[in-house]
Amino acid sequence: MKYINLILPKKTSLLFLSLMVSGLTFGQEINKDFLNSLPKSIQEDFLDTDSDETLEDNYNERPETRIQKIESGIDGIKDQLRSMEAQINRVEDPNDMKVFGTNFFDSYQTSFSPINQKNFSADYVVDVGDILSIQTLGNISIDKKIPVSRDGSINIPEIGIISVAGMPFEDVIETIEEYVAKKFIGLEVFVNLDLARDMSILLVGNAENPGIYTLPGGSNILSLLHAAGGIAEGGSYRSIIHKRNNKIVQELDLYDILIDGDLLFSSPLRSGDSVIVGPAKRMVLISGGINFPASYELKDDEKFIDLVNLAQGYSLSATNDVLIVRASGEETLRFSKDESLDLELNHGDSIKIPLFSPITQKTFTVKLEGAIKKPGLYSFANGETLHDLIDQAGGYVETSYPYGGILYRKKVAEMQEETFNKTYNELINFLAANSGSSGSIGISNSQNLQIILAELKASKFKGRLSAEFSKRKVAQDPSLDTVLADGDEIYIPYFTSDVFVSGDVLNPGGRRYSSDLKLSDYINQSGGLGRFADEDRIVVIKPDGDAEVLKAKLFFAGSDPEISPGTTIFVPREIGKLEGIAFTATLAPIVSSLALSLASLNSIN
Repeated sequence: MKYINLILPKKTSLLFLSLMVSGLTFGQEINKDFLNSLPKSIQEDFLDTDSDETLEDNYNERPETRIQKIESGIDGIKDQLRSMEAQINRVEDPNDMKVFGTNFFDSYQTSFSPINQKNFSADYVVDVGDILSIQTLGNISIDKKIPVSRDGSINIPEIGIISVAGMPFEDVIETIEEYVAKKFIGLEVFVNLDLARDMSILLVGNAENPGIYTLPGGSNILSLLHAAGGIAEGGSYRSIIHKRNNKIVQELDLYDILIDGDLLFSSPLRSGDSVIVGPAKRMVLISGGINFPASYELKDDEKFIDLVNLAQGYSLSATNDVLIVRASGEETLRFSKDESLDLELNHGDSIKIPLFSPITQKTFTVKLEGAIKKPGLYSFANGETLHDLIDQAGGYVETSYPYGGILYRKKVAEMQEETFNKTYNELINFLAANSGSSGSIGISNSQNLQIILAELKASKFKGRLSAEFSKRKVAQDPSLDTVLADGDEIYIPYFTSDVFVSGDVLNPGGRRYSSDLKLSDYINQSGGLGRFADEDRIVVIKPDGDAEVLKAKLFFAGSDPEISPGTTIFVPREIGKLEGIAFTATLAPIVSSLALSLASLNSIN
């Protein structure tokens, strides 16, 4: 009889105790003496059963209370499902898309008082109210802050009066230096603009906060708009008129600044100037596979390609399609990128660039160790097999023993642990429920129970999976090959000429393999069966992990199974012989060959 390799730790031959709990109720309190006799880690497992809802809450709660809890839980799940559904079905709403440029003006000043913002460029025009800092080095020592007087001049003590109003700041510096050089030999002069005069600027039109603003000299239109909170809804970012003496000085396109970073203004602001923010003309939304999705304002001569350029081009995840939803919403057009370059767009149109999100393929790895030419950690593609990996590693070494090859898999280990935890918890519940009963079978007096529970508690699971390591067999029948899984661990053992005998024999250990010896010979070499041996369930575990459960009387009578080098022979103990008639009578109906194999197959490791 063969079993999947659900391998459990050594010395857990009594695991089948855990199967005796199915269908039992828990009506007894835990016996304190029994509880105190157990190790602390196991005591906690018993205490957990005492507070378990199945042992207490379901009996102490009124039915209507439990129903209310269930209904409350269902309502919570429904809320979560509605939230998830809303996220899944959420589409990009054009009304949520901001007009390009609005974020630039998120912070602004609401007062009309002067703004503490010095911006003195070389072309700043000096005028009445400005204060210059004059320092000299030489025969005359001067360190003064001198204002530009009403007549447009500055009076430098011991040097003279110089006219500077209406001149760019760089020309003022040159004029003063030339004046000093002509009158004083060897005298150096240093000129700085210490404080600029305030300017009153009128802002009207589609600004967030139009009005008269007091700005420091040297301020530009961008400074003014920032102080006013930016452009209002429906205002133009591309047609901002600067007037002086009722004449247009310049027309500003903010996209030159916000997209290209061009801060060159043809004419700085002066006191008495006015700025008019016109209405937006043609607004088109673009979203999806674009670098800066937003609603953009287009000039009269601009087309689809200009819109893409304003949005900084297509994103890496953009497809080749372009969807245009006309402003009426009744017509949707589909073009390729190349076909749409010269398309005329209307106010209110919406452009959608479909996109895709590439999924990065996970790198699968497997560890290969043992009698292999190139052991190590290998990456592999989905669908590659065990023998693909062995070929990649150069094949087996001469002294390898492929028949004993081992493949560990995480999913198998998880299944083993899940199965074990279920049966272990059922065993704990059974023992807890019956430890204090008057008709107890003597569980609390068991001399071996503590050892059994401790061994079960310490169980570790590696998840061995049966696999065919013979290259000859796989070459003849490729279906025998095993597809690799991420995280697999493979070990190829070196050849061994031993047969291992363990369990309840008089002298357990390794025995040298001989083709002439049978199963009964190896047991006899180990001193024969022990006093408590379970003669009806002797396990023969082959090097490849397959196992058979045999009765001693069969192979001692001449019906021996095949024994190969590396085979493990495991002789479990019979619990009835260990604990007496009461245990035998109680447990015999629920002992199964599956539980026995689960307990013994750990010997393979």
